[in-house]
Order: sequence, then structure tokens, then C-alpha cells
Amino acid sequence: MKRRLAIASRRVEGLSGAARMIIEHARRFVQAGWDVHVFAEKLDKKALVEAGVTPRWVPAWPWGSWLKRRAFAAAAGGMAKGFDLVHGHGDLLDQDVLSLHNCVHAAHEAVHGSPLPENDAVGRMHALQLSEQRFQVLVANSNLMKSDVIKRFGVPADKIEVVYPGYDSCRFNAGGREDFSAPMRAELGVKPGEVLYGLVTSGDFEKRGLPAFLRAFAKAGPNARALVVGKESRPGPYLALARELGIADRVVFREPMAEVWRFYHALDVYVHPARWEEFGMSVLEALACGLPVICGANVGAAELLNGDGREYVLSEPSGEPLAQAMSALADPGRRAALGALGPAAASSCVWDRGAASVAAVYDRLVVQ
Repeated sequence: MKRRLAIASRRVEGLSGAARMIIEHARRFVQAGWDVHVFAEKLDKKALVEAGVTPRWVPAWPWGSWLKRRAFAAAAGGMAKGFDLVHGHGDLLDQDVLSLHNCVHAAHEAVHGSPLPENDAVGRMHALQLSEQRFQVLVANSNLMKSDVIKRFGVPADKIEVVYPGYDSCRFNAGGREDFSAPMRAELGVKPGEVLYGLVTSGDFEKRGLPAFLRAFAKAGPNARALVVGKESRPGPYLALARELGIADRVVFREPMAEVWRFYHALDVYVHPARWEEFGMSVLEALACGLPVICGANVGAAELLNGDGREYVLSEPSGEPLAQAMSALADPGRRAALGALGPAAASSCVWDRGAASVAAVYDRLVVQ
């Protein structure tokens, strides 16, 4: 008889890193013999069914962020009773395995320079989950995250497993540049000989350091262009900043698309100047595509970089340090040497390895 696995997250749809991870891991758990059910308010039913997963819709509470979260935790938790193992992705109060995708307290402090408001719904949920340790094992997506939850909430180190998010090596690889670079650069209006810098994210431009990116890019000179990919509810201030800096005609803003790897293959340099990023899927994907990467030291994916790649991991990912790093990579020889290091750095994070690491946690808990 198959072991039954319940995975719960309020949203399992769209292009976010968490949704992709849930679907890709669930696919591999099915292949390993689990009967997998995914509980969510918003579901990519097509992708889940194709992965062999049973999608289970959870009705959404209509009022209040905190009430919505508590209602989901109660409803999904009740629906998951009787399963051999329950894996929550930040939206359950009680589970065997908790995967944490955000450190909202640390991120707010880094971006805004002040403590997270006590009434923040996500922060309240995380505080309950972590301070009361309502799980057997916490899966953290970086050592950066692990350190924060140990210091902030007192979670014992031996209850935390670090498992890096993954990527699809068939789509994100250095070989794709030959096929996708020229047509995408032409579509973006990049002229021959111009250096294209890029920042790719699902959203939240402030957290990802877009203002710092734009200010540093403004010093890159007329032979440079920039691509910003992301969906932002209030893009106006960032468009206005580009105009104020006199670079609006050299910066292209695009919303995310399913074939996001096409954007990476058009870039010459990937820049991720976040002051705090629990992991940073786009950094991993850029490395896999053979791009030179500049990122902040408090980006979890920076843990993958070593050797010469560490030179572009910036303790201060803004201002003159960021501008100088971007200027240095205008040199094609330096770009090529740094980009060549990326695929090896990313290779340990293919989806199969990450899913196997989580499955090993499952097996250990079920045996207990």
C-alpha cells in the first residue's frame, strides 16, 4: 500500500519559486512511490495532474489577512488528517515537515531598517510555527535562513535541514545561448556590442534592490542597456526613478513569462543586489545559464559561489561597490571567465537532488 503524503500551501500556481519547487518535488515523490495530495486555495491543476499528484482545493476565507491564514491552517490541517506525513510550506500551524520560504522579519529589517510590525500576518504565522516548533523537521533553503531562525526563534540546529531549491537543467544551461540570445536581444532592442545587464524576479522590486540596480546602471555608460523582469503592483516609482536618472530609454521592463530562460540567454551580466534574499532562484538559474553574477552577501544562493566568483558577492550591494562591479564586467574577457564558473556552481541543485534530500527526511520520519 502506498504511503500518503499531504503537501499544503495557500498558493500552488504561477511562476513563483515556491510553487515551482512544490510541483517539481511532488512529481518526484510520486515517482518514488508516494500517493501525493496537494492542498491549496489556488492550484495549477493541470501541472499537478500531469505530475501524478491529486490536487485538493481548500476554500478561502474572504476577510482579513490573518484570519485568511488561520482559516487555511485549520481547513487544510483538518483535510490532511490521516495521512502518513504532512508537509507544510509556511501556511500550516502543525506539520511533520515545515519548508520555510521567507524570513519576513529579517527581510523587513534589511530593507526598511526597522522591525517587522507586530500585526503582520505572515510574521505572526512564522512566529507561531517557529517559536513553538510546530514541526519535527524544518527544511531551510539556505544556511542564511538556518542561521536566522536559530538566532531569532531558538530552533535547534539539529531540527533543521538545509536543502537548496532546484532548477531544470534541460532549460537553464549554458548551451541555450546559441539558440535564444540573438532573437531575444533583437526583441529587446539591444544593439550589437552593447552590454545587457539584467535583474529577474517574480516581484517585490524593493526587496530585490531594484533602486540600487538602476542607480548603479546609470553609471555604466551609453554602451549599456538593462532588462528588469518582474511583476510589481506599483511600478510607478521605479519608472520615475529611471526617468530621473536619465536612463529610461535604456531600461526595458518586462513581466515574468513561463519561458523565463530566454531572458537569461539574452543577458551579458546578471545582477541581484538584494539586501536580504532567503535563496534567490534567479541567481541559481543565471549561474546555470553560464552568466557572470553580481549579488549581495545576504543572498542565500551566494553560498553556491566560490573561488573567483566570491569577488562579486558584495557586502554592500549598492552605491559605488555595485557600480564598480558592473563596470568591471563590461570587459568581455572577465565576463567569460566568471560565467564559465556558473554551471559547476549550480550543478548540485538540479531538482532530482533537492527532492531526494527531502525524501530522505520523509523516510527518516516515517521509519520513526
